Amino acid sequence: MLNYIRNSGMAKVFLWGILLAFVATIFYSWGAGGQFGGANKTVATVNGIEIKVNEFERAYGNIINFYREQFRGQFSEEMAAQLKLKENALDALIQNRLVVLEAKKMNLIVSDQELAESISKQPQFQKDNKFSSSLYQNYLRFSRVSTKDFEDSQRKNLLREKLEGVIKASTQISETEIQEAYKKENEKIKFKYIGFSKDYFKPASRPSDEDIQKYFESHKSQFEVPEQIQVQYVKLTPKMIEDTIEIYEEDVKDYYDSNQAKYFIKKQYKASHILIKSDTSLPFGEDLSEEEKEKLLNDADEKTKIKADEILKQIKEGADFAEMAKRHSADTASGNNGGSLGQFFQGMMIAEFEEALDQLKPGELGGPVKTMFGFHIIRLEEVKEEHLKSLAEVQEEIKKTLKEDKARKRIRRIAKKIRKAAGVGNNLTQAVLEYKAETQTTEFISRKIHNVPEIGNEPEFFNTAFSLAGGQLSEPINTPDASYLLKVITRKDPYIPDVNEVLREVTQAVAEEKNKSATENQFKALGERLKSEKNLEQLAKELKMDIEETPFISQSDSIPGIGNIQSIKNAVFPLQPGETTTGASRGVYYLIQMVEREAAGQIGPEQSKKIYTRIKNEKARVIFQEWMENVKENAEILIDQTLL
Repeated sequence: MLNYIRNSGMAKVFLWGILLAFVATIFYSWGAGGQFGGANKTVATVNGIEIKVNEFERAYGNIINFYREQFRGQFSEEMAAQLKLKENALDALIQNRLVVLEAKKMNLIVSDQELAESISKQPQFQKDNKFSSSLYQNYLRFSRVSTKDFEDSQRKNLLREKLEGVIKASTQISETEIQEAYKKENEKIKFKYIGFSKDYFKPASRPSDEDIQKYFESHKSQFEVPEQIQVQYVKLTPKMIEDTIEIYEEDVKDYYDSNQAKYFIKKQYKASHILIKSDTSLPFGEDLSEEEKEKLLNDADEKTKIKADEILKQIKEGADFAEMAKRHSADTASGNNGGSLGQFFQGMMIAEFEEALDQLKPGELGGPVKTMFGFHIIRLEEVKEEHLKSLAEVQEEIKKTLKEDKARKRIRRIAKKIRKAAGVGNNLTQAVLEYKAETQTTEFISRKIHNVPEIGNEPEFFNTAFSLAGGQLSEPINTPDASYLLKVITRKDPYIPDVNEVLREVTQAVAEEKNKSATENQFKALGERLKSEKNLEQLAKELKMDIEETPFISQSDSIPGIGNIQSIKNAVFPLQPGETTTGASRGVYYLIQMVEREAAGQIGPEQSKKIYTRIKNEKARVIFQEWMENVKENAEILIDQTLL
């Protein structure tokens, strides 16, 4: 998921959606404060309007908590740094300021009635589908925020929505865009390929002594032994004091009352289906009128429905549903499993499919139901209505969450006390004794090699270590799992080694360079040969490689065995059957030959409407974000980087 977030073309819009929502609406922070300096200091100004440190801390802390909850044990400080959450949190606050200023220019306002209606409709403040004043007050109390601050934030959020609406109203979608989107999602191709790593071919000779010496002389900095340090540190974990933490029943209830949306379980189905797919392909190369196309597609649908009706009849007369699914279902993944779709929440399946499920009782058959995928024969096996988990069901989970939070906060306070106790002499060994903790010392580490098992992958620990002067004691370093204090006790300066000290590494680097050069040359030659001979099988035989063949895929799909490589899709989709091309991913070269094309067919009115709505929303989001970036470029924004 992280790669998607970082690499997707919609990554920026995706992140802004999360960041702005959390900055605008969530207040309760799990002990993330105190990292960026005095709360009353100004971290940034936007056209003269201040953003205080405490507001930034709160926004950043809540975004961190969101990602920690989504990624669980996979989330780390390194991930936060890669996603630039600090910078993005501040950017989101800056955008909020700009929204208010731009809305004023346009005379946009949010009335008290609009604000009240918006808050009353939020699920976390509702009980029995009605607004609950007690839930609202519990939320504010537990979140430690005043009614005024919360409602001001909600008003800003609504103001932003109004401003977005004004900008998005001008978004136009052409028929051509709809047709192109439909074609991208529904036109499918199949191709075959062979792939080999970018260092697959080896040169005839091994690297000579002259090659090695020449490479070393021109790449000396590559083999520099970096600065090395030895670090004394103390590691304080919440688990060290968890047994001393007491959680009160009223705390548990307050947390439950303030986070009921977290424990709301959507309606859940367990069902099976048999998919009978219509032949939506049209005769290739024939110039058909719209009426002729529609008749062909309608005839195909009619034949498919007759087949689905016959299968349903056989099942009702005693045929085994699972066996019929294995024999007839076009959804081979579920078909091989007897048609089972397993359990899924409401909203996960296409609307027509779920509407049919809602007409059935457990054990009943339904259909055939037509969707964009074909005709479905459905069997509902089980349904669980939406419900709110009771306090009794989740109280142990809540106690664990609260205990971890309190222990984390207490450990951070202890780290501050140890830092103070170390005094001007920075005597960490003496300072930890009162708290029954011990100091440890690393082996020599460098920025390149710093494997310390007790620390693991904690970039902030190592970045801090290499920024300290000798004997200087750090401020507390707080991560989700521990707090650290550290100081450098020994330092070795960087140096360039003699070639013989790094002979193995240099020899390997030369060999890799030669392998890559040889493979690139071979790849170009093979690509030209494939283009002229159009015989992938012969090349595969000579290279002793297996040919892989994709299933039918659309431009929206990831390529099985290759990945979602847009450059390869761009090269392959224009081809006609038999034509060839080449492509590359990060570590692999591909020789490719088109096999077959499946036409998209004719778009229906309902599909056209759905595609129109979707691409208009996507385009509008991008337009609004670009407009906001332009506003930001023309604003006077001052940031105090020392407070970040």
